[in-house]
Amino acid sequence: MPDDSKDAREDRVQSNNFYLLREKASHITKAARSATIANVLAPLLCIPAFKDEVKPMHLGIWLTYMFVVVVVRTWIVFKLKFKSEEIINPQQNLTRMTLTLGSMGIGWGMGWVLMAPDLLMINRVIYVYMITAALMGSMFAYSVHKPTFYAFTLPIMIPSLTTTLWSVDLFPWTFSVGMATVYIVVLGISKSFSQTFEDSVRLRFRNESLYQELANERDQSIAANVAKSKFIAVASHDLRQPMHAVNVYLDIVNANNFPEQEKLLLTKIKSSVTSLNSMFDSLLNISKLDAHVTPINNRVFALQELANTLRDLYETRAKNKGLIFKVSSLDLNVCGDKLLLQQIVGNLISNAIQYTETGTVEIKFITQNDRLTVEVVDTGCGVDDSEQQHIFGEFYRADRTRSLHDGLGLGLSIVQRLCSLIGADMYLLSTLGEGSKFVVTTPYFASSSDESFEVAEASSAPLNTHRILQGKYIGVIEDNPIIIDAYRQTLASEGAYVYVLSESESELDAQLEGINRIDCILSDYRLSQSTGDVLIQKIRENYNEEIPAIIVTADTSPSHINLFAKLNVQVLHKPVSFQEVAQAIRKLVDAT
Repeated sequence: MPDDSKDAREDRVQSNNFYLLREKASHITKAARSATIANVLAPLLCIPAFKDEVKPMHLGIWLTYMFVVVVVRTWIVFKLKFKSEEIINPQQNLTRMTLTLGSMGIGWGMGWVLMAPDLLMINRVIYVYMITAALMGSMFAYSVHKPTFYAFTLPIMIPSLTTTLWSVDLFPWTFSVGMATVYIVVLGISKSFSQTFEDSVRLRFRNESLYQELANERDQSIAANVAKSKFIAVASHDLRQPMHAVNVYLDIVNANNFPEQEKLLLTKIKSSVTSLNSMFDSLLNISKLDAHVTPINNRVFALQELANTLRDLYETRAKNKGLIFKVSSLDLNVCGDKLLLQQIVGNLISNAIQYTETGTVEIKFITQNDRLTVEVVDTGCGVDDSEQQHIFGEFYRADRTRSLHDGLGLGLSIVQRLCSLIGADMYLLSTLGEGSKFVVTTPYFASSSDESFEVAEASSAPLNTHRILQGKYIGVIEDNPIIIDAYRQTLASEGAYVYVLSESESELDAQLEGINRIDCILSDYRLSQSTGDVLIQKIRENYNEEIPAIIVTADTSPSHINLFAKLNVQVLHKPVSFQEVAQAIRKLVDAT
């Protein structure tokens, strides 16, 4: 089998080499472009200085050569790409630059050989200064690529240094030694600069590679999260549909018509369905959080109201398991989102009850620096230190509890994300085999109930205390005959007039012509011929008003949740009881 890690290393090395060559090509090309004017002017300045001392033929040969080289050099330099990201073949660029700059170096070396013996001392010094300046510039311009650097510098250094050292007539020996010293320094500095350049490029490449890896991991994480959301939405939809039908049948069944043994069996069935509904609610909460459509509605409410609600929701469940359930509240008013706090604490309570077999589940409301803190304490199995950092992850459940307790492992993940949403801090204190304490410190301001400000209203009256939809006209769009009949019976029992509307747009138009008024629209989302959102918009356009509307659906995808929010349509996710449907209709109608 091939060694994947070895192949990966080879790929990285090749990428690194390519990146380095590309940066070298870019650097040299940019430097050559910048030096174009100097390369044009330098030979021209030699004409007035040398024309009276140098043989015309020698000067002519040199100027002709330099003219051709400068023209070719300029053409090549400005033809080549100089931006690193645009360079496709860096080695080709470097080869061309090496040949071009090498030709320039040969030209300056040839000029020394042809002209130096005829020049006066002052003009020899000027020429030496010119080539020394060229060499000094090359240290930083061309030394990043040694072949290019040596192609330019050696044709200059060797002729000038050789003739100077061998011919004492050209320069004093001290000047020659100084020239040799300068050349050695140029070579040394160029080597150091070349190494520094390569190190910096490799470091930049490594940093960019790390950044790209992080970006890829981020993209993979986002893609995985999207895939997870889609899976949750699809799975939730496919499972909610039959569960909704089960809820319909259970709503229709009257337990009083059965013997005691069957009543007990029906009770167990309803308990199991309630447990499944709780799991679906967890999936829905995750989908809402992924869709970023969980609103924050801060208002003032009585803390005792929240305590009473939690007691009503969870006390019976705890007692049925043989647990002592305690709620320690305070006579305070709190400013914050009551519903989100209820979801946070409710999930913690549900988790505590689930993993506590004997003992106590206690909820404490306390204040610290006028801020509300909630503690949920249990005497359950506790959490091992090694698992405490994982339990807030989605779908995580400890191996030792997986076979003992039902659930999806979403409760604590939802709690953590809701805490982040409202700006609350949460931590866990737990001892394996002894119990756990979850502490949620909220940003909610708490004050004495004696202070004068409005307290949140109590929850609406229970269903069936009176005919809550008396005289209301409800339009129902549904393609399941059983559910249509159940809607008709349930809503009519609450005093509503029910119109069963067609899902066919043409038939719907004909129906609406004979209906003067619709107070609320109740529709399924996925219909056999259309979708609920389309038909709701059509009905609203027909009456030229934004009629309150409810969509009952098993679809929990973030995209559809966002769609319903934009349409100002309330969503009830299957499975849902008909009592919940009636309550939702009443709230919508009353609000208008």
